[in-house]
Amino acid sequence: MAFTDLAFLFVFLPAALLLYYLTANKGKELILLAVSLFFYACGSPRYMLLLVVSLIINTALGYAMGRLRERRTLAFSLLILGIVFQGGALVYYKYFDFAASMMSGGIQASLEADNLLLPLGLSFYTFKAISYLADVYQGKTEGNAPLTAMVYLSFFGQIQSGPLSRYDTFASAKGGINRELRSWGVIRFMTGFGKKIILANVLSNIVTEVFDTAQELSTPLAWLGAVCFSLQLYYDFSGYSDMAIGISGMFGYECPENFRYPYTTRSIGEFWRRWHITLGAWFRDYIYIPMGGSRAGKARLYLNLLAVWLLTGLWHGANWNFVVWGLGYFVLIAFEKATGIPNRLKTSAGKNMYRIFALLFINFQWVLFRSASLQKGLDFMKVMLVPTRSESAAGRAGFLLQDYLVFLVAAVLFAMPVVPACRRLVSRRRRIEGCYYVLSVAGLCVMFLIALSFAVSGQNNPFLYANF
Repeated sequence: MAFTDLAFLFVFLPAALLLYYLTANKGKELILLAVSLFFYACGSPRYMLLLVVSLIINTALGYAMGRLRERRTLAFSLLILGIVFQGGALVYYKYFDFAASMMSGGIQASLEADNLLLPLGLSFYTFKAISYLADVYQGKTEGNAPLTAMVYLSFFGQIQSGPLSRYDTFASAKGGINRELRSWGVIRFMTGFGKKIILANVLSNIVTEVFDTAQELSTPLAWLGAVCFSLQLYYDFSGYSDMAIGISGMFGYECPENFRYPYTTRSIGEFWRRWHITLGAWFRDYIYIPMGGSRAGKARLYLNLLAVWLLTGLWHGANWNFVVWGLGYFVLIAFEKATGIPNRLKTSAGKNMYRIFALLFINFQWVLFRSASLQKGLDFMKVMLVPTRSESAAGRAGFLLQDYLVFLVAAVLFAMPVVPACRRLVSRRRRIEGCYYVLSVAGLCVMFLIALSFAVSGQNNPFLYANF
């Protein structure tokens, strides 16, 4: 049951909110746990027992570590036990049970291979569980609230694809009625729904044709497909994140931001401070810094970066294209750290040229990410780089560009901070500020209704990160 399913929109979410707000504060966490388990049972029923057992083990280990914090050796042993258990489950399901589908078909096939689906949100659940256990061990949070920990780990608004919130932030909110947060949550959910249905799903028509069904490629068609996938993935995943943030807000919980206009980046390093922010923060806090970060000299810095990016690639899938994808980012980020580029560039022209290079590199990286194998990804990039003539493929590129031009222009436009810029502009003019917000709400409602009509008509694809 995805966030964009009509059953979720009109049955599950309203019923969950009604039950939650009609329940006294002492029982809200029990209600949220119950509806989260029901949500999981709908989406991944055959792995329900795995989730329940994992919840019990992780919360029991957290509670025990909290009680045994002074006995560091024993507490550390419990931490290792928890990491081995949760990490072992991830390795087994992702790299043994699931490897066949990823090796044979890449990201798209992984979404369609129903008989090999991963446990719902396993990668994100594993990272949340490890962060919870590590924070309890380090004394950043207490482990004396098993029910709260279970809600944190299983909360349906974040279990599928994040964002990777931290336990202390989640627990400090404790849910409840917060009208401002609830209203903001509704707005964020509607925004994300529009991103996913109107932009990501429409752009997927071009992407699927170019990557999966095109009989032959021309250079223009390959570039069109590559750019569209970069935009599709952004609106798909940031749309999901907006909906997750919105759902969290509706239940009184704050959720960290996961995207900050990443395609406005000036460098590769900055891109990853703007894209999937919570994943980058997790690797920084629980892998990079514990390994020594940048404090142990240059050689150790690059070794730590290599470990982080190799793990990041492997986390995305058991396929060589993901490994090369991760290593590619390691090479460029290491280059930026070694040279100080782009900060050391003196002219605007130089900085802008490097920005263009960074965006092109990111686009080629997404080709590897989307391709069914490393060889297919390299072949696709060859067509992009070496002019290839095909009158039918070139004509098809022109037809698709003309047919989807409005959606492409909108996707490029809203990938830039246009909305925040408008807000800043009207905030200086009190007379038009009220009109702006009225028009914004009206526009958001119209967009939501259009997206809803698309969903009703069957134009609804799975989230690209739904099975990671």
